[in-house]
Amino acid sequence: MPPGLNLPIEPGPYSVYVADWGYHTSIVLQQPPGWRMGPDNLPAAAYVEFAWGNRAYYMSVHPSALAGLSALLIPGSSVTYVAGWATAADLLHAGARRIVVRQVTGAKLQALVANLEATLDRRVEFPPVPGYPGRFYASSERYLWWYDCNRWTVDRLARSGLATSGRGVLFSGQVAGRLQGFESANLPGR
Repeated sequence: MPPGLNLPIEPGPYSVYVADWGYHTSIVLQQPPGWRMGPDNLPAAAYVEFAWGNRAYYMSVHPSALAGLSALLIPGSSVTYVAGWATAADLLHAGARRIVVRQVTGAKLQALVANLEATLDRRVEFPPVPGYPGRFYASSERYLWWYDCNRWTVDRLARSGLATSGRGVLFSGQVAGRLQGFESANLPGR
């Protein structure tokens, strides 16, 4: 676990966002003051993004169609991506197509963070990848077409009571329909 993750937390509320990047989704959390759950290059960022995917495909600067097909059909190793953001609106400037938000208590945020952190090994950080401001960390989960990045997003939120089951979720457009209590984020730049 990153330093400061087990620090006391105020009751809240805290914002939890889900960003839809067009084919891929991620979870973005408002970081409590004093915590350091951001990536090694921005541990104290105000907002921390978590995403997951096939290691070879996700970490490729220009993935080929063959790499995409391989990621779908051959069980492969995975990575969890962690990025730090100064504001949630920065996600729009980075290319997010849709962002939804929900407020949660400090206890609910702690449960979600523990769930997300369980998917990565911060001791195994990969070198920075051009085009990605965050860092990639090893993940023990296996990637295959029926368990992809979008199902991962829903499953992580479901385990914290913020979504229904991720079963059957393949595409980013399916994610919003599984979320509970989220609404369109009213962010500057929209």
